[in-house]
Amino acid sequence: MQVPLRRQFTFQLQLNKGVIYPMRSNQAAIRALFLLLPATIGTLRADAQGCIVARQCAPLFSADESAYMQPYHWKFDLSLRVLDAARHYSGTVEQIIRQTNHNNVVNRQRLLDLGGTYAASKQLNLSISVPVLLYGRWSLPLPTSPAGPRYAQNAKGVGDISLSAKYWLLPVTTNPKQNIAIGVGVEAPTGSAHETSPFPNLQGNNPGVIRPVDQSIQPGLGAWAFPFEFQAFKSVKKVTFFASGTYLLTPTNINGTPSIVANLFDGVMPAGKEYQRFNSVPDQYLARIGASMGLGPKKLGLTGELAWRVEGVPATDLVGNSDGFRRPGYAMFIEPGITWNHGNESWSINVPVAYLRNRIKDSHGNAGDATFADQFELISYSHKY
Repeated sequence: MQVPLRRQFTFQLQLNKGVIYPMRSNQAAIRALFLLLPATIGTLRADAQGCIVARQCAPLFSADESAYMQPYHWKFDLSLRVLDAARHYSGTVEQIIRQTNHNNVVNRQRLLDLGGTYAASKQLNLSISVPVLLYGRWSLPLPTSPAGPRYAQNAKGVGDISLSAKYWLLPVTTNPKQNIAIGVGVEAPTGSAHETSPFPNLQGNNPGVIRPVDQSIQPGLGAWAFPFEFQAFKSVKKVTFFASGTYLLTPTNINGTPSIVANLFDGVMPAGKEYQRFNSVPDQYLARIGASMGLGPKKLGLTGELAWRVEGVPATDLVGNSDGFRRPGYAMFIEPGITWNHGNESWSINVPVAYLRNRIKDSHGNAGDATFADQFELISYSHKY
């Protein structure tokens, strides 16, 4: 699914950078870190899908020698999301004919998330997330029947910067092996939602005309948004169980950027599709549930994790109207990951593998299709100061 970039990167809504560090029990159990990324990028670029808009990087669970962040200390996070999507789905049914006829969309995204977290106290963490779309490419053969030459739109740039606060509900000093955190933030429209690229119309004519790129590769949402997050963990012997969720609330209806539908039809909207003339500003969500445990001798600093993950875009927003063009839907993943800790540094790689994709109907009851990725890669680095 093509999700607007916001985010695709951390779950501190993101979504990242709130950092949860489940403790090792008294010097014994798992050393683990639960990183949250503020949702920006669109990052709840929950772009988990190719065309769907969730852009956050996922929260990461990794091995670490410490538990919670120490007061007045800093943590720097860097996350890279690599996603390619080319398989179309309408509902949960794959539209194989699109690839058979060679007229499928190919969506490629490389999203970098830079974040920092400051421990204002033992209970309270403050975070900033700065997403950067390094490479966004959306391509489609035109005309589509029979398939003509493949034309591509390209975009890059800084995304929507977010600030968030996360608070541990239980006293961290007396709860080294379990806790619950809630967070809230604000995401500013610092990223462009109006990037353009030369692209033809539906008949493949006028390829030199400058048009707005597809919603899924726009660096920003074009409006203010508000991320809400939840995190919890509990260590039982050598295993740490965790859960996290982020929801990006977007009160704005549309952002004024002409949609891909309007561009392909040269501004003459198909019957019943006038509401899709401009891009919608959709809510986005991301959730993970899983377990983590140390691998091998403690001195190796390795931690493995396995999680269930879902990310997507709803058909209707919680607040405000839900007009405009959007590709609502969700994808579910099984997400293995491994983390290596060395001193104040930590490296992680997670590879969510999709097992279910669902492109749902929009707020007006109209069906459509969207491309979904079979899998994507999340590579993260963090350093504590």
